[in-house]
Amino acid sequence: MERKLLTALCQSALDAQIRANVLQRLKAHTFVEPDYEVIYRALAAMPEAESGEIRGWLARAVTRLGYPDIDFDALFSAAPPASVEVAALLERL
Repeated sequence: MERKLLTALCQSALDAQIRANVLQRLKAHTFVEPDYEVIYRALAAMPEAESGEIRGWLARAVTRLGYPDIDFDALFSAAPPASVEVAALLERL
């Protein structure tokens, strides 16, 4: 669930309300995967950006947080979940 929600934040052009909902729900979430928490923290602090800019911004942000070795390639190579699946994932979170 964590990976799919982060993939949606990284790749897709989520509507602003859905994006805000995902960020808010993940804020209170206890991450199973520590790297995903770091990625979430970076994404939550990211200003609004075009999807093509997210990868470079994320790489710089996680490095500034002290985690230059985090591999987030899977978040950009996997197919992003549809909005309906994002809503279902948030309900299960």
